[in-house]
Amino acid sequence: MIDLVTHDPVRDEYKLIMVEDRPWAGAPGQLEQLREKINNYAMFVLDEGLLRSYPEAAGHPVCIQLDCVSTPIAEIQELIDLASERLRDYGIRFAVNHLG
Repeated sequence: MIDLVTHDPVRDEYKLIMVEDRPWAGAPGQLEQLREKINNYAMFVLDEGLLRSYPEAAGHPVCIQLDCVSTPIAEIQELIDLASERLRDYGIRFAVNHLG
């Protein structure tokens, strides 16, 4: 399930926003849950789920954005860096928005 899809008129891109409202404290399973969520969001874009649900997104760049309440700890940041690199190969930008 995708938390939120928005259109950013400034960048003219569609953002798929995932929300993590728990602090990055190394909670059991938190890293694996984030990995799974990133993979699900990527597959939603790559399998054209985004275009089926939002046909107006056709031809626009896509960003997967992680909104979180605190700065990611080292192991989470490593996952974010890897995801950013891999998603870039598919033309998908990955961004992190620290809300706290």
